[in-house]
Amino acid sequence: MPFPAEIYHFEATLCWRQALEGGITPKGMARLLLFGGKGGVGKTTCAAATALWLADAGLRTLLVSSDPAHSTSDSLNFQLGNEPTPVAGVENLWGMELDPEVQMDEMLPKLSEALSGGFGGNMDMFFGQQTKQDIGDEFADLKGGDLLLPGLDEALAFDRLLKHLEDIRFDVIVFDTAPTGHTLRFLALPEILENWSGKIARLARSTGGVRSLLFGRKQEVAIQEELDKFQARVIATRKILTDHRLTGFTLVTIPEKMAVDESVRAVATLGEFSIQVEGAIINRITPDLDHEFLQNRRRAEQSYIELLRGEFGTMAIAQVELEDSDIHGIESLRKVGLILHGEKPTKTIGISEDYFGKQLPLRLRRSFIIDESDEHTALKIHLPNITREKIKIIEIDGKLAISIDNREQVLPIEESCRAEFVKVDLADEILTLTLPF
Repeated sequence: MPFPAEIYHFEATLCWRQALEGGITPKGMARLLLFGGKGGVGKTTCAAATALWLADAGLRTLLVSSDPAHSTSDSLNFQLGNEPTPVAGVENLWGMELDPEVQMDEMLPKLSEALSGGFGGNMDMFFGQQTKQDIGDEFADLKGGDLLLPGLDEALAFDRLLKHLEDIRFDVIVFDTAPTGHTLRFLALPEILENWSGKIARLARSTGGVRSLLFGRKQEVAIQEELDKFQARVIATRKILTDHRLTGFTLVTIPEKMAVDESVRAVATLGEFSIQVEGAIINRITPDLDHEFLQNRRRAEQSYIELLRGEFGTMAIAQVELEDSDIHGIESLRKVGLILHGEKPTKTIGISEDYFGKQLPLRLRRSFIIDESDEHTALKIHLPNITREKIKIIEIDGKLAISIDNREQVLPIEESCRAEFVKVDLADEILTLTLPF
């Protein structure tokens, strides 16, 4: 049975997310691979090279960057947008570049509406024209960039990632994170977000005693509700990052003292947040060439490499030598991918997780597969954090659908089938729907 192409394009994509406002962990399906490290060590190159390797291996891959400089587009020689964009000439690869300020500006109207919601159209009843103008100026000056406290940019980026983790189009998401310090600050963000929210709350109270007396409490509650929802999503994201079944972290560094010292600290700090660093890439190693200057530099670098090996123990470490030209464009990135992970896997990548690649092996799986036989068709979906009793097969307008926690999604199959004829099994976080055709 040919499977309809719509499976790769329907927008909701089996997105049975718990209400994040309640702080419940999302049911991620895609595998999330994070690339982090000090600024300027080659994270973008390594992330893009890995994403290409995964796409060439047949995995539907989304490459994401939160770098406002659009370095991922430059690396690929292909312009990406703020939504998943198919990369021309590369099957199975999508890319997107997130703009935190745009996301903040999208969030601010809700806060601004909450700030002004108590007035309705009756501001003139309580304030003179000058006070009204002052209030308008206060809101007009409030821009997204003004509210980007350290770590908030990463929080907004991770927040956008939540929906893509549950998008069945993608088997794996490769995220080129901001420099390590931002990521670490993001992990502590739930604890400091309350202080930040005070800035918004104070704005609601700063435009006059009469306003505060008449509307301040109502508006402050509305503002706090919006901020609480965002904070709950941040906490949910942190839960995903600490779930080793869903997330892997690769650290990129170079063999120089400052980079090595920061890398050692980063691994320790990430460990304190229960984020496991699965592998490291030592980038831009001086090649072994017959030249005194290069040999001296290489010896110094080798001492740092040995230091990292001692600190990281059994962690997989890939080494990438410095090239004689810049690395950008699909083919040069593919070469880096081969250095990092070896040739394409010959073993089939299925829905059950396994290690693939050499030098820097990756834990990989598919989010969704179809098994067909002469007697039946089985749809298999990777679905962690769900119990069998929450899953129901129903019919919507004559089409099969799945319902989890009262959220429904029509299954994209062409043949008609009664719900009672579908066999449902959930084992080892894999949901199997067996259809009688």
